Parts: sequence; C-alpha cells; structure tokens
Amino acid sequence: MNPSQGIFTLYVGRMFLLRFFALLLFFVIILQMLDLLNRSSDILAADGAGASSLWHYISLRAPQIASQFTPFAALLAIVFTLAGLSHTSEITIMRAAGMSVYKVLFPFGFVCAVVAIGHFIFHETVTVKTSEALDYWEANDYALNLPDDTGTRTNIWIQFDGETISAESAARFGDAVLLTEVTIRNSDDLGLIDNFIEARAARYQDGGWRLYGVKNLNAVSLETSQSEDAIWTNSLDPEFLFALTLKPDQTSITELMRKIRQLNQDRADTREAMTSLLSRISKPLATLVMPLLGAIAGFGVHRQGVLLARAVSGSALGFTYFVAENFGLALGKLGALPAIIAAFSPFAFFMVVGFSILLTMEN
Repeated sequence: MNPSQGIFTLYVGRMFLLRFFALLLFFVIILQMLDLLNRSSDILAADGAGASSLWHYISLRAPQIASQFTPFAALLAIVFTLAGLSHTSEITIMRAAGMSVYKVLFPFGFVCAVVAIGHFIFHETVTVKTSEALDYWEANDYALNLPDDTGTRTNIWIQFDGETISAESAARFGDAVLLTEVTIRNSDDLGLIDNFIEARAARYQDGGWRLYGVKNLNAVSLETSQSEDAIWTNSLDPEFLFALTLKPDQTSITELMRKIRQLNQDRADTREAMTSLLSRISKPLATLVMPLLGAIAGFGVHRQGVLLARAVSGSALGFTYFVAENFGLALGKLGALPAIIAAFSPFAFFMVVGFSILLTMEN
C-alpha cells in the first residue's frame, strides 16, 4: 500500500467508524428507552425495586440491542459516508486520480471486517451471558436478590415417550431437577387425548420422576382424581430435557455444540439447534456484505438519479438482505432448508449481487 492509499484509508475509515458508532449508539438509546417504557412498571413492581433495578435491566438489555443492530448501523454508516463523499465530489476526485471502485471501498471493507470480528467476540462473551441472565430475571418477575441461575428453562413444551409435556419452568437443584406447573397429555393411536394430568411440580431424583399436587382426568370415562404425589413412569432423561429445551441465543457456542451432540445421540431433531449454531457465524458476517450493498449510494452518474434516490436504494438493498436472512433462518429452523443453506445462502447471494453492482459501476 502506497502512502497516499494509506492516508486515504485512514481518512475514510475513521469517518465511517465515527458514523457507525454514532448510529449504533443512537439505535441503542432510542430502542432501550422504548423498551424501558414498556417494562418499567413490571420491573418496579418487585419488592424493593428502585432505580438500581432499572439500571440493571438496561445493563442486561442494551447488549442484545447493540448486537442485533450492528450490521444495520454499519449499512447506514456506509450509505451516509459514501453519500457525503459523493455530495462533496470527493469520490469524483478519487476516481479521476485513477482509483478503482474497489480501492475506494477498501477502507469500508477493512473496517467492516474489524467490526464483524468485534461483533462476534462481543456476542459470545457479553450478549449470550446477559441474555441468559435477563431471561432468568424475567422468569422470576424481576425479583431482587435471586440465587444464582443453575440452568433454568422456561415455557417448556415437548413430545416424548408418547406424551405431550408442558411446564412453566425447569431448574437444577444439585443432583435433582424440578419442573413447575406441569401438564401431561396422553394420546391414543388416533392422536386424541385419553388422559390429562396436571401437577404443581415434578421432581427427578434417583433415576425417576415424582409428581406433586396431582390432578388426573380420564378423558374417556370423564373420571377425575387427586393425590398429594404420584410416580411418573416417563423415561425422560433430564440431560435430554435440557438439550431439547435449549435456547441457542443464551448458550455459548461450545455448550451449543455439546447439546447438539447430545441430541444426535438421542436421535432427536437437531435442525433448529444446528441452524442457530451456524447463524452465530453468519450474522456477524452480514457486516461484510454491507459495503457492497451500500456502494450504490456513492457511485453512479448523476443523470441516472439524484443522490437521495441512490442512498435510499442502497439502504433498501441492505434491508432486503436482513429480510432474506431472517426468512432463511426461519426455514432452516422449521427443517424446510438444510441448516447450512439457510444460514449462508443469503450471504452468498447478496455477495454476488454486490459484486455485480460493483462491476457495473466500474465499467
């Protein structure tokens, strides 16, 4: 890299980076304020809650917002920077000096690569932990002085061993596992419910399940019964239960991979978990596509349209990418697409589209 190219890279890269952080901060502040307005009454309803509870909620929620909107902030920062350089004719001067489109976009690509790496590290070291802590806090109605979370699951719904099982939560207590507000539905060969069991809690210990506060309804004879406790003969293993109810956005990559191996061993469906695992890589990579999609804002002949129209077109391309990405991930989690295609096909497709735009502008 010659000295002039280095100066240009530093100049444009710094300009883009400042706009990126300003936009990201703007998104975090605005969306955090809106979210806090919606949740503040619930947070302050807990015994002893005050301003410290609100600040604690912000510290847990803000990393989620920042991680989610990093690629979008990068897109808008690129559009604004290129539109500004085009408006002041600086891109025209660069092109007249013999710089290709690729050299003009190099600072954006370099900074976006740094942002993508930083996004991945931030998500894995900060966002995952705060998401898990926030979910645990919300499940306990924002109560103060909660004990450490030992792997709580909430809103459980699974089918196993011929039964449909739902529970409000599942938590570990030493060697035991406790389910709360348990509902068990047994179905016949036609899929109709023939037995319905409600229990205040279910505890797994010493290799078996026991229900507490049991209410039983026989849907065929319409007979009901109640008992203080009862043996539950389902062979559901707690490790398998926690693997089935895994929340990928609250789990580290290493733990997620371990749970996927557990599901494979039990011959369970891993499509949702595998798609979520690959999305942890594909989402930070989205930032690398943004310079190609936003490039239309800074290049092009003025008679082809006003600057505002080109800026809007670049933003629309980036927004279309996010829509396609979320649509692909949804199809992957449903099993309609293989996980690797669902996670990376939008990235590959829009990379081709972006380079096609660059080739057109270069020519």
